[in-house]
Amino acid sequence: MSDANTNTLYSWALDYPEPESIPASLEVNREKLIHIIDMIESCIGKEFEKDVDAFKVLHGREPTDSERQSIHPPIENYDPLRKQILLECFIRCLQIEIDEKYKLNFSLRLWTGCLETAKILTLKSQSRPITREMRNSIFTERIDNLASKDPIYRKGVEVACVWRPDPVISFDGVPETSSARKYEEDWIKREGIRKEKICEQ
Repeated sequence: MSDANTNTLYSWALDYPEPESIPASLEVNREKLIHIIDMIESCIGKEFEKDVDAFKVLHGREPTDSERQSIHPPIENYDPLRKQILLECFIRCLQIEIDEKYKLNFSLRLWTGCLETAKILTLKSQSRPITREMRNSIFTERIDNLASKDPIYRKGVEVACVWRPDPVISFDGVPETSSARKYEEDWIKREGIRKEKICEQ
């Protein structure tokens, strides 16, 4: 499911040089792809923690669950300094086998494909349940359409279900030919819930 933050980071990716192809070491190794997505998530999570800290300073208490959904400004609204801090975190944490100049383009497109897919595979968004019809429509009109044109985004779509193998995701409504089904059998056979890796740098 496309949202403001995935749209923003995808647009940022296009500001950087695009690799001619996916490196072979990444093409066939989903664990490395998942690690890249974890690092992007970790950096974004650090910025979200700053929003929580600012709320606590202002209000003298922890935000409630409902308040947590609204205290994070859209990433597109970050001022130039905060944007630079986030980009520097990405670069610092992304230890991947690709030329440095392609690192942000590759990683942000990959992350966008994964996050948009993972969000629509869940049973419920923050505001409403996700129906079979909604899922089919979003895959047909957005996810599979973009995946057919962008091979790096498609890699993110492929690994989404095993990146966060939440037991409440659903493939109901996902087209049979969708890239999101590539690891469906692995998701069915999963054991436990994968723990996301955190960037310690």
